[in-house]
Amino acid sequence: MSKLFGDYIRARRESLREGNPEYSIRKVAKRIGIHHSYLSKIERGEPASLSEKRMVALAEELGDDPDLLLAMNGKVSEDIRRAVFEDPEWVLEKLGQIKFGRNGDS
Repeated sequence: MSKLFGDYIRARRESLREGNPEYSIRKVAKRIGIHHSYLSKIERGEPASLSEKRMVALAEELGDDPDLLLAMNGKVSEDIRRAVFEDPEWVLEKLGQIKFGRNGDS
């Protein structure tokens, strides 16, 4: 996982923890089914990976959209993958908007 992804996850978890001690690294890791040291490794941006199932669980734990976390980690959900096959031209148009801005400026 990347440093940017790890920083994002840590910031989200720690923000939630400010108001609720249930968001300690140990408790979040336990709820998503991984060891706390592994979540710590992810938050530090060290090489680690989560299955789609665990990534979805982490997203739900942090109140994020699972597809957003998957994309931040360079992956796509099975639902998104199917959508790409259903209408690849539309997806390419949207990706172009993301890459070059909503108005197509580069």
